[in-house]
Amino acid sequence: MCCIKAGEMKSLVFLSAHKVVSDHLSLRSALEFIPSELYPVLFKAAFLYQKPLVLHDLVHRWPFPVLNIQKVLKKCKHCEQDLIAEKPNKLCLQAAILGLVAYTKDAVKEDRNSHSRRHWLKVVDLTGFRDDGPTQDTEAMGPWSRTVMLSRACTDVYRQIGNEAKSSLKRRREMLNMERTAASTLDEIAVDVHADLFVNSSSSDILRDALEASSGCSIRLKCRDFRAEELSIKGTVRLLELLDPLFLRKIDLRYNNLG
Repeated sequence: MCCIKAGEMKSLVFLSAHKVVSDHLSLRSALEFIPSELYPVLFKAAFLYQKPLVLHDLVHRWPFPVLNIQKVLKKCKHCEQDLIAEKPNKLCLQAAILGLVAYTKDAVKEDRNSHSRRHWLKVVDLTGFRDDGPTQDTEAMGPWSRTVMLSRACTDVYRQIGNEAKSSLKRRREMLNMERTAASTLDEIAVDVHADLFVNSSSSDILRDALEASSGCSIRLKCRDFRAEELSIKGTVRLLELLDPLFLRKIDLRYNNLG
């Protein structure tokens, strides 16, 4: 039963979405028949009521070129609750990122000329989450964990692309042909992930690996705000050199070991 707080009214569409996301198996079997305009409402309902399996499947089959999570979760005509102003649930955000991984892996395998999908995801915007506040919430995913999760997703997809390429090449000629077409193919299927990246000495290596892999991967990290702590000047510069300067908005260096 849905609990509605004062000042957080929900439309009949949103209440229906809550009912739909409550049954994951039925939703999964019906996703291809659900109108695309209902996906954002279903996504917000799944996030609000913490349905990670549903979120995974929604991202996996997202029917629009852009998934701006900040826009989807903010106050809207169907639900007055502003979820972007709250710390994101760890399981929900993890499920959304894994749904993106599944999407990009499928995109690599599928024929680009296939008409099985009307839209192809090009941008996932993960910026705008509330990350401030002194209280430790074990159910929330903070910016540090989010950076590691995204980095691992990127390197995971990169490794799979490389492994599949090697296993499918039986002759040197095939490898040369693939090298000629790989760049253009990746440009067609790649998804730009906009994110604020927070890094320290324990996560700098995995972030560096992910940023280095981005150019040859179907998940490409685009850093909006960059924050580094406890890094040497050399380590900080190495990461900064890998960021897209045209997209970067802010650099915040704290407590760095400059020695």
